[in-house]
Amino acid sequence: MTMDATQGPAGVWELRIGVFCTTEQAEQLTEKIQLMLCPDPMHRPPCPIPWSSAHWQLDDQEAAENYPELIEQARIEQPPGGPVPAPGE
Repeated sequence: MTMDATQGPAGVWELRIGVFCTTEQAEQLTEKIQLMLCPDPMHRPPCPIPWSSAHWQLDDQEAAENYPELIEQARIEQPPGGPVPAPGE
């Protein structure tokens, strides 16, 4: 991805992707997204396209605040007594 002056000034953009998955799946997805944003992970710092990621457990308060619909859907799809506690439990 290249930018030139005709495209206007750079700004901060936030892209959120809420995914209900295992830790391993989240790490694999993060690696793939990193390669889309920064195709040369071995470059010298700083990264020309700064980015970050966050991973939360379903019972973390941050997850409840940022992805309430995703958490509710995960609870619905889990079997009774499954591993998805309500926030604060």
